[in-house]
Amino acid sequence: MKYELIEWVTKTNDSALLQTLKSIKDSNIASSDWLEKLTPAEQESLNRGINDQAQGKVLTSREFWADYEDNV
Repeated sequence: MKYELIEWVTKTNDSALLQTLKSIKDSNIASSDWLEKLTPAEQESLNRGINDQAQGKVLTSREFWADYEDNV
């Protein structure tokens, strides 16, 4: 599929299509390095959340709101 797409792109003269593809490429590159842009505190917080989820230390939305309503 990759080679088919490469061939298709190299044969097109549609500048709008090429611009769209470039935008997709650029956004993909930008989104892949978002983690590096976080502060150390933000990275630590994110990692704590990932670890909590892996250990099952999470609540469903329903559980959260039920507990919240009981404490209001």
